[in-house]
Amino acid sequence: MSLLIKELSVWDISFRWAGYDPDSFWLRYPLEVKDNFRLLMSAILHGEIICNTLCLDKLPSNSKADPAFYIRSYEKQINDCLSGKRFDAKFLKWASLGRLDFLEWCERRGIPSPQFWFPAGWKLDFEVPNGGFPGHRMRHVEPDNGELASFSFHWRDDEEEEDFDGDESETNENNNPKLRPNQATKIACQTIAQNIWKTEPEVSIATMVRRHEIQILGGAKPYVHEVIRRWLSEVAPPEVSARVGRRSSKNTTEGI
Repeated sequence: MSLLIKELSVWDISFRWAGYDPDSFWLRYPLEVKDNFRLLMSAILHGEIICNTLCLDKLPSNSKADPAFYIRSYEKQINDCLSGKRFDAKFLKWASLGRLDFLEWCERRGIPSPQFWFPAGWKLDFEVPNGGFPGHRMRHVEPDNGELASFSFHWRDDEEEEDFDGDESETNENNNPKLRPNQATKIACQTIAQNIWKTEPEVSIATMVRRHEIQILGGAKPYVHEVIRRWLSEVAPPEVSARVGRRSSKNTTEGI
């Protein structure tokens, strides 16, 4: 069965693409896997594909940003990988690629999309009625008269206002509609991110998504990465948005 998850590490992609199990114990990596390691890391380094966990910018000297998210923190691992000298498993498992970003890179390179992630005849996304989100309209029915609890989908009609749990929207004492939980979380995360960017403009969107302030204080932890990233992209400063996927003018890691 093919995978449909949104993100995989360079380690997982390289093994699965070559038809091997990434969780097996390997004393020596197969040649096809090593070639995939080098191919994908080169694409990340040269800005051909966006990496969710590695930013191409330099780590600011006066910043408290996490060095783990900056590609220049891994000069030795990258050079060893590109030269085929050594492949750092921990580093390759840290570098992760989004499913749609990987597909776009394959199309631009003219590479057939691998079956393990893009099975023939399957649609890229799950189609939800009325433009909703998968699972956001699932109702939990409490046991009644000895019957078991059950779950059922309830898709919002165009004219119907519902909150996150599928119940009708409530109003406050001024008879104004209350925000649904996901709307309130979105606003909280955007406000927090905007305040952080005022003092730390070097923080990328991918890094911001994983910040403690966003995940815990903003309440974003229950939401998937793509949703949070879309929220923050709406309020990111132009210079932050412009850094995503920017190509590097270097062909090697010299000067990293």
